[in-house]
Amino acid sequence: MIHWPVPDSFSKKPPAPGENGSFWQDRLDRRHAGVDLYAPVGSSVLLPEDGLILEVSPFTSPSVKPYWNLTYAVTVKLGSGLVLRLAELETVIVTPGTSLQAGSPIGFIGSVLNPSLVSSASPLYIQELVRENHPSMLHIEMHRCFPPDTNSYLGGNYFQQEIPDSLMDPTEYLTNCTPEDE
Repeated sequence: MIHWPVPDSFSKKPPAPGENGSFWQDRLDRRHAGVDLYAPVGSSVLLPEDGLILEVSPFTSPSVKPYWNLTYAVTVKLGSGLVLRLAELETVIVTPGTSLQAGSPIGFIGSVLNPSLVSSASPLYIQELVRENHPSMLHIEMHRCFPPDTNSYLGGNYFQQEIPDSLMDPTEYLTNCTPEDE
C-alpha cells in the first residue's frame, strides 16, 4: 500500500493539469517540477512507501528569494529505484542513510512564503498563492535518478520548456495513494 503523504491536506488528490500546484504548470517564466499538496503549517508528512533517506537539504531560503521562508527537502530512494523529493518542510525528523517503512513520519510542513514580502513584482503564481491563502504545502517531485539535472532548477521549478529526462510526473503515483482515514 502507498500512503497518502499528508493526512491533513486540504484535498486527498493531486491538482488537475493546469491548476495551481500541478505538474509542469506553466508559470510564464518557469515550469513546476512537481505537485503541491496544500495543508496547514505543522501538518505531518509521511513516507508514502518504504525507502532509504538519501539527503536532507535546504529547499527555499530568503537569501535566494526574499519572499521565501527557509524550508527543507527530504530525498528518498524507493524500493522501485525511483526517487521522491518531499519538500517545503519546516522541520525534518529523519537523517540520511536511514531506511524507513511506509507511513513513517519524516517531518512537518512549513510556510514556504512570507506573504508580507510578496509584492506586485513577485511572480504571478506566488501572488496567487497568497491570494488563495496557500503559503504552506508539501511539494513532491519524482525522479528516475538522483541527483537530477539541476542546471536550470530553482525552488521546485525548471526555467526551461522541455521536461528533463530524469523528471517524472508524480500525479499518477499520488492518485494510487491511500489516505490514512480509509
